[in-house]
Amino acid sequence: MRKEKLHTAINDAELCLHRLAKLMPGLSAHRTLADVLQLIHDVFGARLSWIMLETDELRHLEVLGDRLESGRAEGLLAALRLHQTPWRVKCWHRDVGKLLYSEGHPLAEELKCGVLCRIFPMQDDARAFLFLAFDQPLLAPAVLRSVAQIIAEKLHDSMTEIISRERTAVELKNIINQYRMLFDRAPVLMNSFDKHNRCTLWNGECERVFGWTLEELNRQPDPLALFYPDPDVRRRVRESVNVTPTLEMHEWYPHRRDGTVLATLWSNILLPDGEIMNIGVDITERKRAENLLALQATTDALTRCYNRLAILDHLQHCLDNCHSEQHDSHFVMLMIDLDHFKQINDRWGHLVGDDVLVYFCQNIRQQCEGAPRLGRLGGEEFLLLLPIADSGEALAFTDKLRAQLCAEPFMIGEAAVTLSFSAGAIVVARNNHERAVLLTLVDNALYDAKRTGRGKTVIALPTA
Repeated sequence: MRKEKLHTAINDAELCLHRLAKLMPGLSAHRTLADVLQLIHDVFGARLSWIMLETDELRHLEVLGDRLESGRAEGLLAALRLHQTPWRVKCWHRDVGKLLYSEGHPLAEELKCGVLCRIFPMQDDARAFLFLAFDQPLLAPAVLRSVAQIIAEKLHDSMTEIISRERTAVELKNIINQYRMLFDRAPVLMNSFDKHNRCTLWNGECERVFGWTLEELNRQPDPLALFYPDPDVRRRVRESVNVTPTLEMHEWYPHRRDGTVLATLWSNILLPDGEIMNIGVDITERKRAENLLALQATTDALTRCYNRLAILDHLQHCLDNCHSEQHDSHFVMLMIDLDHFKQINDRWGHLVGDDVLVYFCQNIRQQCEGAPRLGRLGGEEFLLLLPIADSGEALAFTDKLRAQLCAEPFMIGEAAVTLSFSAGAIVVARNNHERAVLLTLVDNALYDAKRTGRGKTVIALPTA
């Protein structure tokens, strides 16, 4: 009997050496916990295998083979802790299934021998355990214990590295969760599009502002076409989100789902994985407020034409761009003044006078072609800039305006008032005069029109 046991032990030892030789090279590589367990499980032909990692902040259990009843691995370790006896390896040469499965479970009887070894990683608060169970008594207990100790020694460094990775993964997961919450809830537009035009990131603010979900976007052949219908604009946007990202804020005007055009500011961040995250802010309301302020700053509140400062700025801009060698830079300055406007105010009051000014400006706009600039210099005096025009066109314009005012007089109750105006004009073909000089010349021409009977247009000749 003793010789048979010795013979079994020798055979088991030879078998174990063969399997350890096959196992060891694989354990030297950097592997995941699942890979390590799969390798050991396959090499030794176990029926059930599990590895558990424990630290103060995490627990990770990997199981291979038959399904393990919930909580049984933790229960086995808890039972061993109650003995308070230091141990490195525990072996069961029979009935190991009864430790892991409830009575009546098939594996409670089928699992025969098993071994549990404790692996000591370098971290003080880290614990690792490897368990193997077999459905036949493959190894003598002493051989099984020795094999387990060799594997535990070999796994020391691997488990230390795996625990470090697990901790890093947990920390990273917590960070990701925090950033995901920030990503979803932040009042900032954040998204990303890959090189195949698929949207890979689309936070809650994007969905709220634009009205599309991530799933709806990626059902489109080209999601960017929803926001930028113009192909040229879309091309430039695609370059910014795929090819040439920039941290500088750039203004884009994407479309909402309901067709509204938004004003947005975007910058791009190149992520470590090569993807580009686009971070934007919806400035539509701010832009609307800025435009309103700009309009109020440059518009006459009564007539809705340019105010004095704005029309003089436009005049200076026209002068700066006026060059004799350019055929499309000349223009006409037309200074217009309503005749006998004080009589209208004295007879019908200033409110009617205001209505007359509004009506007069409406008629001027109706007769204008091209891109004229009309501004109120003050009172009933206006300055009109007619681009690419000459003196003949200026006279034709004022004649047409007078005919319009005669055909449709201003009505005050039952009374029809035919408005009359005087005008002075000057053609500017090159920038050889200061703005003040030109204003004086055209003002003098207007004065001549008033002095010589009103209701006429006088063309001023620029001085050399």
